[in-house]
Amino acid sequence: MRGISKRFGDVQALDSVDLEVEAGTIHAVVGENGAGKTTLMRALYGAMTVYSGSMEVEGRKVSFAKSAEAIAAGIGMVSQHYGIIPELTCLQNLILGAEGGAVIDLAGARRRASSLAARMGFEFDWDADAAALSPAGAQKLEILKLLWRDARIMILDEPTAMLSPADGEALFASLSQLVAEGATVILVTHRLPEVMEHCKRVTVLRAGKRVEEKLVADTNAAELARLIVGGEVVQPVARDYEISSEEVIRVSSLTVRGSRGDEALKSVSFSLRGRELVGIAGVDGSGQRELFYALSGMATPVSGSIEFLSEAEDRTARSDKTYASVADRLKAGLRIIPEDRHAEGVVEDWSLEENASLGLQRLAPFARGGSVDARARREEAGKIASRFATKHGGLGNAMASLSGGNQQRFVAARALELSPRLILAFQPARGLDLNATEHVYQGLREACKAGAAALVVSFDLDELLEHCDRLLVLNRGVMTEPAPGLEKDREAVGRLMVGA
Repeated sequence: MRGISKRFGDVQALDSVDLEVEAGTIHAVVGENGAGKTTLMRALYGAMTVYSGSMEVEGRKVSFAKSAEAIAAGIGMVSQHYGIIPELTCLQNLILGAEGGAVIDLAGARRRASSLAARMGFEFDWDADAAALSPAGAQKLEILKLLWRDARIMILDEPTAMLSPADGEALFASLSQLVAEGATVILVTHRLPEVMEHCKRVTVLRAGKRVEEKLVADTNAAELARLIVGGEVVQPVARDYEISSEEVIRVSSLTVRGSRGDEALKSVSFSLRGRELVGIAGVDGSGQRELFYALSGMATPVSGSIEFLSEAEDRTARSDKTYASVADRLKAGLRIIPEDRHAEGVVEDWSLEENASLGLQRLAPFARGGSVDARARREEAGKIASRFATKHGGLGNAMASLSGGNQQRFVAARALELSPRLILAFQPARGLDLNATEHVYQGLREACKAGAAALVVSFDLDELLEHCDRLLVLNRGVMTEPAPGLEKDREAVGRLMVGA
């Protein structure tokens, strides 16, 4: 790829980017969120047109107006969000869009599917609905879809984002086998250990420009991190205080139904102490959302109880919040960094000032009688915006005027205002760069140091291991905890994530 440029309105997403990938290798493309990685790959895959530039594939000049043309040229792509349709069978998903004609030879398709799966060491029940697939199973099916279409160049965008460590290693074993057979893999990832262990070359993008391309053998993770952020990387802050013996929340035998009516959370029990930062590990869809909805008051449990430490002077008393409203929980000191900031965290048409008090409008200093104190809200909005250096054009501007990363900064900072006692953070660093991620976790740590407890969900196990005091693990709605001495052991946690 030579001189690839792309604009989205006023944003220069790609600025004369070059990319050269050696055949028969795994080549990494790394950079911050918004650096242009996925945009560059979508250009290669024909999923979008570019402003300028040229491409050659296997020595031939190409120009793709749509993905079908890229697929015909031997290029396939698996995005972060799988294209699996749950209501179709695994076989139907495999061949969808590449049926080969109006009449499908299902017996022949099944034979070819089984042959491809055996070649990779995969096993599938071809007649089962894809809804039953684990994240790892869905990932394997996506790779088989590329092989079904005879892809020789495979683009994988954050392929291990929802996999356990064991499943991630199994994926790279499969990719290594494909490369040995002549395939070429382009890996878009933010996980530098994967780059160092599995890739031959690495290209670094920053702010839409290529800043470096190196042999992996000639660099290291620390140098790559500096290239990614354009300077020194903020280091995690170690805990320098003792965890309290006082429980801030106690959850007992909590069972919650999911959107399909199944028991998404099964008799879960745990407690959090003051000044404790606890992570929830698990592959996506293991009950994390249902747990957060129940704790925040957005889902009604089937059974079990949720107790908060009482706000009363008797610090040993507890208050039953199992069926309390969200407002009551916020009054008791609950603060939330939601997974989906657009649906659950902000009103994009409202100003930053208005969003500063969203959900907190009944609390001091926002509340004044039956209305909101506009002056206090303006002051708090300024504090919130400055905490994580939210870039904005004015506190009176609409939240929609901010980039996704800056919206995330604002939402995370708001959760740390007004002396939180319990913080629920679902993917708190979503869309943030390396340094902003560290700043958010430092903010969570500071809130804990002041007496709060924090419960964090992230699908990045390394992030949890690096920042949390201990981990709880969810697998298919069942909660476990690593054995004593293995609380922060990556392999031990990974085994629990898949139910081993």
